[in-house]
Amino acid sequence: DEEWEVKKVVDSRFYRNKLQYFVVWKGFDSDSSSWEPAENLINAPDEVAKFHSQYPDKPSSNSVKKNSRSRGTRS
Repeated sequence: DEEWEVKKVVDSRFYRNKLQYFVVWKGFDSDSSSWEPAENLINAPDEVAKFHSQYPDKPSSNSVKKNSRSRGTRS
């Protein structure tokens, strides 16, 4: 598998209950930027941390989705 180098993480979201990051790739133009599952960025922890320090309110692995439903019992 070919591994691309992350230049910058510019956004994050939950898509189908999975955390994704919008990534700008080093050596490629902005047209090549893409949404990537968080697990694809395990080799880029510094870029992910920098993104979250700049945008602490953006979705992260520590986020609780606002539209998730709690499962409890009815009384």
